[in-house]
Amino acid sequence: MTIHTSDAQQQARQYKEDAAANILQGRPEAALADYRKALELTPLDAAARLKVAELLAQLGHRQEAVREFQHLAIRYAADGQTLHAIAACKLILALDPNHQATQENLANLCAMQVIEERQREASGAGPEPKPAPTPLFSQLPKDVFVALLEVLEVRRVPGGESIITEGERGNSMFLLVQGTVRVVHTPENGAPRTLAELSDGSIFGEMGLVSDAPRVASVVATRDCTLLEVTRDMLARLGERFPVLEQVVQQFYKDRLLDNLLKSNPLFQPIPADKKRAIAERFQSRTVEPGTVLLQQGQRSHALHLLLRGRCSVVHQDPQGGERPYPDMTEGAIFGEISLLLDLRVTATVRAASSCLLLVLDQEAVKELVLPYPEVRRTLTQLSRERLDRTAAMLAEGAEVQGSFLI
Repeated sequence: MTIHTSDAQQQARQYKEDAAANILQGRPEAALADYRKALELTPLDAAARLKVAELLAQLGHRQEAVREFQHLAIRYAADGQTLHAIAACKLILALDPNHQATQENLANLCAMQVIEERQREASGAGPEPKPAPTPLFSQLPKDVFVALLEVLEVRRVPGGESIITEGERGNSMFLLVQGTVRVVHTPENGAPRTLAELSDGSIFGEMGLVSDAPRVASVVATRDCTLLEVTRDMLARLGERFPVLEQVVQQFYKDRLLDNLLKSNPLFQPIPADKKRAIAERFQSRTVEPGTVLLQQGQRSHALHLLLRGRCSVVHQDPQGGERPYPDMTEGAIFGEISLLLDLRVTATVRAASSCLLLVLDQEAVKELVLPYPEVRRTLTQLSRERLDRTAAMLAEGAEVQGSFLI
């Protein structure tokens, strides 16, 4: 008897629904049987095979579980789904810590994929229609990549549970192997607002990996998720053995911050994507000690600053010589752009309150790559008016200054 594809998929869906119900009712053996029936009908269903492997492990059938995870790891790596392959590899090692071949084979596959990507870029050929390597991993030497695999943690989060909570201090980043999450920001005295919906292959929480800044948004699983977690402690331990790791992570952090800045800041939104890449390449790193003056009230800015690490204090001096402190600027803040681009004087002094790492775009690069766009100048003019009006009103009323204030 032949079962048509659509009928097979419908029957497989029913088996998976029955399996999910059996799991909820505490019947893992029955759930395993249902998932196996689903796999017989749809052998390429990776999600069903993952459930089979997990249930086998839960029931104590370690070797069978390892074989299923191996099947998944090989298939994922061959399809270019590096995150999925890493997760399958880690689940194998959780069952069999001495399964060294798994680490080596996966590292070799990932190294080959990175080489192929670089060869295609050098030849000018377009990318193949498959996922690109994960940026953080693709830049690592093979031995460092293998060492990282040894310490990565796999997390399974049920749908509806929080992964990151806004306001908490972060110390890790997550790689979403499977599932979907919602990124939600709740303004003070405001309603929650969804910022993004993320799916397989997404990376989030990277700011918490290299900084001690509070989380600026919550991340909630909208369905069951498999995640890889990288913590600051993991990187610190590995960094002692492999100094190159810190360089790669810092570059990754810089690239992500710049990417977020160029995509989300209204100043850069009118600029074409290829020009944004050119702008990103012109940013230079600068490290300063506490007390260093970055902008001086009454003078003009000569660069656009992005605060990567550390904290800056901001002070406005009134004509009588009194000083009014503004809220400190923390990691991710951008400043000096309005003074630089509109040739206005700075309205407050900015000092490094701690050791700071900044990204700086000099005046020449700004004039060459940013100013040619009329939309940018209109945005700057509007932003400068809003900031000046708000700051003047607050100073006149003696109110505490909040939010954006600097030109």
